[in-house]
Amino acid sequence: MIIQSNQDLEKFCKLASRKKVLFIDTEFDRRNTYYSELSFISVYDGTKFWLIDCLSGIKVEALSKVLSNKKITKVLHGSQQDLEIFKHLQLPLNSLFDTQTAAQFCGFEQPISYANAVLKICKVSLDKQLQNSDWLKRPINKKTIEYLKNDVKYLKPLYAFFLKELKKNKNFSYFKEEMSIIDQSSDTITSSLIRKKMNSNTINNKSFQSLLHTREQLAQKKNLPKNWIFPDSGILTIIKNKEYKDIKENKNLTFQEKKMFINKFKKIKVQKNNNKITNDNIIKLINIIRSEVSKNKNISEQLISNKNDTIAYLEDGLKKNSKWREKIFYKITDQLVKKNLKIKIKKNTIAF
Repeated sequence: MIIQSNQDLEKFCKLASRKKVLFIDTEFDRRNTYYSELSFISVYDGTKFWLIDCLSGIKVEALSKVLSNKKITKVLHGSQQDLEIFKHLQLPLNSLFDTQTAAQFCGFEQPISYANAVLKICKVSLDKQLQNSDWLKRPINKKTIEYLKNDVKYLKPLYAFFLKELKKNKNFSYFKEEMSIIDQSSDTITSSLIRKKMNSNTINNKSFQSLLHTREQLAQKKNLPKNWIFPDSGILTIIKNKEYKDIKENKNLTFQEKKMFINKFKKIKVQKNNNKITNDNIIKLINIIRSEVSKNKNISEQLISNKNDTIAYLEDGLKKNSKWREKIFYKITDQLVKKNLKIKIKKNTIAF
């Protein structure tokens, strides 16, 4: 059923409020804006489909009671962008079960795509040709409707499979904690590109963080992609070469905004990292511990800690904020750093 009126949306909300599990996906457009423009919310209860047309003028805030209801498990795959959209629309989502994250607690190393998960678990090959469609286009055809249905249809068997595996491998409590902190945001703004080019001292510097926060705020105010203000890839070049041509010629900025950003860039100096780890074997030791923990607990190494996390931990003592990582990983690495770690080889495994 396609929902395009507030009356139908109210009926759906009353019906959905009585469900124990809902399978949800969103389609949106974000090519030219900071905030995603929500197009469809697809919902499946295991037997019936609803396609909520968010461009039809309906009041999506009516969904608040359903999405925030802690008694209803909401199953999504790769939910980070969905959560960002719901947060912007002031629609808090509780009792989340992310099948992509669940897969990483079941031995899948990298974040697996929905299509690959369906192929691996359900033995079904999905047609993803419409993945990059213009979701702002109306009306939609039968092929698009089937695509939207398929994006939630197989969440049901994925949910059943991973729920069973999580209970079997005793990682369910760790997974639940990860779901409770998945939407937490940090005051420190960074990205994988920035972390590759700059050390933590520069990233955490007040002047540098002020620059990134100002870009974020302006991008939100203008509703433009933040890279349209200036991209992460060019930040270090601007700082080192003091070359402001791209900012001066940026048509998205006013004269005063250009002047403000240039002044902020001038205040930034690349900081020396006095704690820099130059001995690669130290990093390798941490990676060995992570690898063994991953094997023993059947949890993705990347989920436990990635390369940038390891460097931040060794150089600045920074840890990914979670009790389960502290229990199974950081407790061991802390012992290593403090020179109190005993390592044994036992039955073809490394024991700590």
